[in-house]
Amino acid sequence: MYIIDHKRYKMIKTISPYLKIIRIKNALMAASAVMLGFWISGVPFHLYTLLLLIMAAVAAIGFGNVINDILDIKTDRISHPERPLPKGEISSRSAIIYAISLCGIAIASSYFVSKIHLIATLTPILLLVIYAFFLKGTPLTGNILVGILVAYPLIYGGFNGPDFNHLIIPALSAFLLNLPREIIKDLHDKEGDMASGIVTSASLPGWLLHFFLISSSVLYLSIIFLPVWLHHFGKVYLIVCLFCALPIHIIRSVKLIKSDRSTKTFAAIASLYKVEMFAGLIAMLLDKLYKF
Repeated sequence: MYIIDHKRYKMIKTISPYLKIIRIKNALMAASAVMLGFWISGVPFHLYTLLLLIMAAVAAIGFGNVINDILDIKTDRISHPERPLPKGEISSRSAIIYAISLCGIAIASSYFVSKIHLIATLTPILLLVIYAFFLKGTPLTGNILVGILVAYPLIYGGFNGPDFNHLIIPALSAFLLNLPREIIKDLHDKEGDMASGIVTSASLPGWLLHFFLISSSVLYLSIIFLPVWLHHFGKVYLIVCLFCALPIHIIRSVKLIKSDRSTKTFAAIASLYKVEMFAGLIAMLLDKLYKF
């Protein structure tokens, strides 16, 4: 019994860093977005197709995160020492092999769905590479690109669906939440980035960053209830947004205004952005289930 438990513990300890480096929580949220986009857009249901799309999306996101961590290992030793690479849980060589494998899985999975999905998978992979190698240290540009890529799984899952247009505003909402989150993450990582000579949005004037944060918030609030007016979603979506997403938005905004600019506060605010995005997915899911 002890031998079996020891082997199981050893296996979990070996696998855990590989799940951690791909940001497993983010990967699961992306998988949920793909499934939701698939369902909401009305794509004819084939479990085989859906599973391939989820596999492609998760692998592509994982690829981007691994590449990002490989290039950011010096910065992460200061800002994120708990991550697998700076912690020494995964070697750089193993991480490179892992990234290549994930890229291959993403491409192969999408290829077996359709040529359109293959192109739709290659596009974000290419953008992830461009971001990691060229835009990571570019103020705002990199943040905008990551914001687009985070909103992309919802659109990706709904390609070719008759109600594809129902996904446009939710995807835009996800972008408007993730853009400021990326800026907050840059502020959180400012010390490590500066030590590594990387220039990010944190180096921009405070008033400009506040403008982007406030503008994103105002635009998000101006469109979050638009799907109800357009009859894309109904009263369940409205209720969840009013009593879940909106309170989180207010709490997060207050925290941001009263921020003491500590890394702990920035980490908490970034987490609230993610929770708010998750609340939006739940709103769409429950509304769809109610109609179903």
